[in-house]
Amino acid sequence: MIEVKSSYSLSSYLSSVQRLIKNQVPAVWVHGTVASLQERGNVVYINLAEYEENSVSSKATLGLVVFASQYASLCRRLSELPIPFQIKKDLKIKVLLEADFYIPQGKFQCKIIDIDTTFTIGEIAITREKIWKMLVKENLHRMNGELPMPMLPLNIGLITSESSAAYKDFTSTIRASGYAFSITTISAKMQGQNTEADIVEALGNLRKYNELDVVCIIRGGGSKTDLVFFDSYALCKAVAIFPLPVLTGIGHEIDESLLDKVAHTHLITPTDCANFLIARADTALQRLQTISYEFANLMQLFARERDKLTYKSLQISNTCTKRLANEKERLARNLLGLRRGAPKIMDYQKQTLKLLEEKTKAANPEIQLKRGYTITKNKNGNILRSAKEAAKTPVLKTVFSDGEIDLLNSLYV
Repeated sequence: MIEVKSSYSLSSYLSSVQRLIKNQVPAVWVHGTVASLQERGNVVYINLAEYEENSVSSKATLGLVVFASQYASLCRRLSELPIPFQIKKDLKIKVLLEADFYIPQGKFQCKIIDIDTTFTIGEIAITREKIWKMLVKENLHRMNGELPMPMLPLNIGLITSESSAAYKDFTSTIRASGYAFSITTISAKMQGQNTEADIVEALGNLRKYNELDVVCIIRGGGSKTDLVFFDSYALCKAVAIFPLPVLTGIGHEIDESLLDKVAHTHLITPTDCANFLIARADTALQRLQTISYEFANLMQLFARERDKLTYKSLQISNTCTKRLANEKERLARNLLGLRRGAPKIMDYQKQTLKLLEEKTKAANPEIQLKRGYTITKNKNGNILRSAKEAAKTPVLKTVFSDGEIDLLNSLYV
């Protein structure tokens, strides 16, 4: 005879497991890091993980559930805190869990009953400080801020949600300025889990536009809890290393995200960003007007100096013309004088030469001897020019035109 063994239906078995878990496992506080968060219909699914030290590998994970209405109430509570925050990926949280067993899937799961806000606020502050220290250590905290701001930033790269009031406020203010601004918009989510990825991708897309002068990251009047998404290391680094000045208009007046701190210029609202750029254009216009006025004055001065130079040039030209005419006239007179005077000068010189020739002939000793004059010499043939010299020689030689004779000197003693 075959023995019939008793058995249970699957649902009965799983219901027993569910009762056992609920009765035997008390509600406890558990802390970990949010690995993922998804909203599906009326239920929000959160994966809580514990990671190895300095590693992305998880040593333990647990799936948590919370009904959407309860999650919304929880989020409102978090947003009303003095330091509000929003549950997001990579956030460390401490939650009160109730063990449960989901019969339709035969799956162990835990429900979130409460959250320790003090723990998370502390973890947020620790994480924020840690990220800031990393940025400072890598010299990223002022890298974008040290870029020169263009004098006239007319070509704007804009990152925002195109369907938001922020986009409308920014663009309407810019267009009302009257300046020829050009806006290249890359749409991105400005709140929620995809904020970091969307903005980083948008920055990458704007790198393709070589004509841009600045980039503005703006959002409308979102919740203060949304600011936590702008404390991302990856987002801050993407802004820090961006080759153009980045302006932010994402926060409230008393709040400052890490993104605001690494950006070139932190402004509060989208309108403030627009007005900042318009003010730059106003300053550039005023400077251009000043330069234009100074240039006009320089042109007037140039015109006056040019007129002076023209006048001086005309004076010099007239003087040179007169001087040249005078010199030409003087040369003409000299030339005429040379033409007329040269024969006279030649005649005069000829007469002078003739007189000199006659004088030279008259001085010729031979001619004088023929006239009856004689020349007395000593015995050595030296001409005697005085009686004193003649008294010293015994024999005198007298030269006539036709010969010489020797005479005894009666004066010789």
